[in-house]
Amino acid sequence: MHRILVAVAAAGLLIACGDSLGPNNDEVVAALTFEVIEEFDTPEVFVPDTVRMHQQFPVVIRTYHGCRLEEGRSAVETDGLRATIIPYKSFLPSPNCPDFLAVPRRYVYMQFDERGLGTVTVIGLSTIGYPGEQADTIRVMRRVVVR
Repeated sequence: MHRILVAVAAAGLLIACGDSLGPNNDEVVAALTFEVIEEFDTPEVFVPDTVRMHQQFPVVIRTYHGCRLEEGRSAVETDGLRATIIPYKSFLPSPNCPDFLAVPRRYVYMQFDERGLGTVTVIGLSTIGYPGEQADTIRVMRRVVVR
């Protein structure tokens, strides 16, 4: 049975996930950062080309920090050679609103327990949503060879 989990991230966002990937009460889905490469916006999600079976490797994700949010946990679910990662932000108890947005690197460590061609899918927001604004959910897929 699947549940529809609501992540109210200053944008009315709905994400259908399994229980293990869903947000806690004080979490919202993080907005991913983009860099321009040859006239195309590319989400900043980095996965090694090749990894070893049964050994952890880092997935590097760049996300925005906003005025009232800080980096939270990253939920990881692996099924064979498919992995899903959802980075979250947590609400700050007393907001400190700087004039800039920080763009930290988040390292998520995971592993595959089978050999073959693995797929890592990161689910995040395409932009920072402010109250009343809509932010689109995006899925960024990267391939990795597991030896």
